[in-house]
Amino acid sequence: MLKTTVHTFNDLDKWLSDNFYFEDGHVLAITENPLEIIVGYNVKANYKANSERHILPFKIIPSKIHEWTFDKDVVNVSDDNYIECIEASEVENGICLVFTTPATFRLVTDSLVIEEQQLIKTIFKPWASETEMYLTTDLSEIPRPEFWKEILSKYGHEILFRYYAGDERQPEQVPYPDYQGYYIQLTDRINSTQEGIFLKHLKVNNGKLSLSFENKDEKLKNVWDDLTMVLADFPNAIINSGNCEFTGTKWKQYLTDKILPTTEWK
Repeated sequence: MLKTTVHTFNDLDKWLSDNFYFEDGHVLAITENPLEIIVGYNVKANYKANSERHILPFKIIPSKIHEWTFDKDVVNVSDDNYIECIEASEVENGICLVFTTPATFRLVTDSLVIEEQQLIKTIFKPWASETEMYLTTDLSEIPRPEFWKEILSKYGHEILFRYYAGDERQPEQVPYPDYQGYYIQLTDRINSTQEGIFLKHLKVNNGKLSLSFENKDEKLKNVWDDLTMVLADFPNAIINSGNCEFTGTKWKQYLTDKILPTTEWK
């Protein structure tokens, strides 16, 4: 495997630049005594659940260490944790790596040996969001605000609409069809909250409705779960949650058994 020894800021910055400063990369492993750091980034990725994933890893071995501020209680080390970047910083003596994960830690050393490692071939682990959903469905019109109030009332939820930190709005006070940017909130929580379930996106294009919701009030979990059940019953619903895609039927099954897909969506 390719091995590089780095002594200067310019050489360190060039190596980082050649590897895109590890933006959205990973700190894969850290061992101490002696210190070795393994970092990497995706070189083959579509981020969909169960799809093929290739990670290019590098082992970083410092010589004499002047500063090392890593805290294992603050920084998550794994290929599940995405970092912001790794950058070089100029220091008076030696060379410095700054890891932003987003918690920041530094390594100052006289020099580094960097060894490219064997490509890691794995898959993207499936995960579903507890608070966000994007859906497409064979509807040619945006549902009226009255629809959400009436359907959620059948589940025992009395809701109204509001803007961020705003007063309640009856369905007839909500502009139709352009009411993305509004929130759904329980009537008895309007005065004690600022948000609710956010209508991030509502659009019809070529006879298909696409919409996106985000729950910004943890007290609305029951409302959220029932809302997603309603969405799952929309005609030919395709639901995107986390990195997974579900049909409406499979989403309702997931709410029951919490079993995520085990094969890549085609």
